[in-house]
Amino acid sequence: MNLGWETVVWVGLAVASPALATRLWPRFRERLGDWAELVERFAPWAHGFGPAYLALFTGAIRAREAGLLGHQPLVWVGSTLACAIWLALATAWRPLAGHWPDPARGVLDEPRWTLYRAAGSQWLGQPQIGGLVGLALALSEWGLGGWVQGRFEWQTLARLASSSVVFALTRNFWLTALAQAGLLILLRRGRST
Repeated sequence: MNLGWETVVWVGLAVASPALATRLWPRFRERLGDWAELVERFAPWAHGFGPAYLALFTGAIRAREAGLLGHQPLVWVGSTLACAIWLALATAWRPLAGHWPDPARGVLDEPRWTLYRAAGSQWLGQPQIGGLVGLALALSEWGLGGWVQGRFEWQTLARLASSSVVFALTRNFWLTALAQAGLLILLRRGRST
């Protein structure tokens, strides 16, 4: 097991950020005045992409483990077909209750969830079990954030499970992010009909 300290830092930052922001933001919001709205708009982007990008940039995680590269053309075809089947199956259930986030949210969460999977894969040296470690880390983020906020969003839990299944099938970040955005488009459309 190779627990690189940099990877632990980026993962820890990503897991703890929502809970810390919930606790600290009310204090800083007043001090920022007119800038507060801009910070609130930028925060999901910084949380979604920041730790994952910095972990990749510093070499704390490898692009292959994150599913960013190394896919053969035939694998792309098979993975795309798997995503299409998954979307068809997932939307056949089509739960109408609840508020599904904007499709951009599916794309924003995916880099961070991929950071968790890549870290788990590198720590254990096994992508399949590393994906489970990534799922556990994402569940920790969800649980910690829900505990601090006093509410747990089951839609996030459902999206996390969907993301984990798609990534396990494809090992492809790009297709997983597109599948998550597509799923949210279909679920939001199903809610409005």
